[in-house]
Amino acid sequence: MEPTYEFANQQAAEPFWQRIQKFFLLPLDRAVVTRMLGLSGALLASMLLLLLGGLGVALLVAAAFAILVAGARYGFKIIERSSKGYLAPSDYPLTDEDLVGPYLPYKYVALNMVFGFVLGLLLALIGGHEVLSILLYGLFFVVLLPAATMRLVMTGSLAGALNVPEMVQIIRKIGQPYAALCAFVFFADMSRTYGLMFLGSAGGVSLKGGFGVGAALLVGLLSIAFWYFTYVICALIGYSMYQYADRLDISVVGPGEERLKSLTGRHADVKARTRDMLIGQMVTHGEIKEAIDLVNDDLRQRPNDLSLHARLHTLLIAENYGPRIEDHTEKYLGLLVKSENWREALDLTEEALARRADWSPRQPEFIAPMARAALQKGRPQLAGTLIRGFDRKHPNHPDTPQVYFIGAQLMAESARKPDEARRILNFLLQRFGGDPVATEARRYLQVMERMQKA
Repeated sequence: MEPTYEFANQQAAEPFWQRIQKFFLLPLDRAVVTRMLGLSGALLASMLLLLLGGLGVALLVAAAFAILVAGARYGFKIIERSSKGYLAPSDYPLTDEDLVGPYLPYKYVALNMVFGFVLGLLLALIGGHEVLSILLYGLFFVVLLPAATMRLVMTGSLAGALNVPEMVQIIRKIGQPYAALCAFVFFADMSRTYGLMFLGSAGGVSLKGGFGVGAALLVGLLSIAFWYFTYVICALIGYSMYQYADRLDISVVGPGEERLKSLTGRHADVKARTRDMLIGQMVTHGEIKEAIDLVNDDLRQRPNDLSLHARLHTLLIAENYGPRIEDHTEKYLGLLVKSENWREALDLTEEALARRADWSPRQPEFIAPMARAALQKGRPQLAGTLIRGFDRKHPNHPDTPQVYFIGAQLMAESARKPDEARRILNFLLQRFGGDPVATEARRYLQVMERMQKA
């Protein structure tokens, strides 16, 4: 579990529309500059592959794709870390690479492809009406895409990102400022697009003489410009999530505005800073119980504030009183699951299991979605631990078919026991054929059969 910083970070966040200039300065942060130069340098070095002829072209395409994925993953890291209160990339913890799913760039591409496919169908139905075509394009790629990107980062799931009611909920929770966010993201994207077109057309003469110094300089400038605007957009989306973290149920664990304020001479809310200082002094002097009471006072006013719950949990761990830790773990876990903060929920679960090997959530309805999330995030051992013995502990529970399906996936994908997976799937279809998960299980079984025949 990460430490939680000042209580009032997300309440004191400066509105994103008042700090546009800071987003354009963020790519000049040492960590981001290093990343942009590294990606551009790697692309330039890859251009040497052209010396190998036809094979070199294929290798260059593969290298460019790998560079694009690496750069995009760092962009998602900026969004994820910014949303949690780490606003200066140089302050990112050195050990948090695993917090950003390795497949988010691919899922983002798939997200855009789905939007494009649906848009194409709608355009075909309306018969190419120009005004409606522009409006529909704006709906998918200007209005919905930022919310879908937020959902993708929050859930790590393509299905979660494509959940239209949840996208609408994000838009409603942010409110009218969401329109300004869409406008800023759109114009930043246009700046990236037309900026690259301008650089490309202005430097076209450099390419006529082959790949020389001028062409290399042009490629480097194009790459830096592309990543610059990409990371500006990522910083804008991530900060907007941070600004509305309380409404979006995001747990703020980073220092938020504090480091930036210290650099500019600005001061946080005096009352909040005094409260934080008082808690810090209490912890230093071993007055953990008193510090817990102070956090509980704030929680009575903001019972669903995930950042407060994270702070309280850290204090309860320091107090080391088992019953209170257990009770709060259940309450905190419930909020994390309901808000689909899967990374924090899974970390909290692993922490609880480390304290007591036979621990299990008191609310059995949390188990199936958490196990699915663990499977999607590459934590199969945790998924297996969560569902072990579910049907015996909770007979006739409505989530039993889902648990069987997850168990089959674990057998097929992690344990490499396809026969056992088929046995579980056939049992699921025989006993729970009318359950919605049976359709998914049937498709999964068909895929397994095709793979066996191939």
